[in-house]
Amino acid sequence: MTNQTTNRPAAAPAPAARTGGGRAPAFAGTRATVAGTLTTIVSLLVLAGLGKATGSLLLIAPLAATAMIICASPALPPAQPRGVLLGQLGSALIGYAAAAVAGHSLWTAAVAAGLSVGLMGLLRAVHAPAAATAVLVVVQHPAPVRFLLLLAAGSVLLILVGLAASRIGAIGKYPTYWW
Repeated sequence: MTNQTTNRPAAAPAPAARTGGGRAPAFAGTRATVAGTLTTIVSLLVLAGLGKATGSLLLIAPLAATAMIICASPALPPAQPRGVLLGQLGSALIGYAAAAVAGHSLWTAAVAAGLSVGLMGLLRAVHAPAAATAVLVVVQHPAPVRFLLLLAAGSVLLILVGLAASRIGAIGKYPTYWW
């Protein structure tokens, strides 16, 4: 008996594989979806309530997206504290630097968001909502020290709500790593 191989052509990939298509991810389940939704609402109410109590705007659009990622996808790398903190703060600093160099325009905001993606990659702290933070800084030009403190406080609060929600079993394990 010999060990022969035949020269058969490889099977053609399925049409979806050739085009990069595929299927949507499986439904996470009713419990996980409801828990993620409710935990996100609680997170955002915490930001809104503490902001109202202190006369500060803690509920900014990029942090709303951060809350969703932490509460609905707690195991993903963008949900981890490293990505949230370094991504948000680093992107804000990129926004301030870009505005200082090129002014407050939509063109500068676009470049700042792109540069923030590069910074997050270098820091190994990719957090998509943070690119929006760079845009917000350029377009709205908030007072730097106050904004950075509020952004850090809001990010930490969201991490703490995610941690508490995980501990009581409302969401999956969070964080999967701290730094």
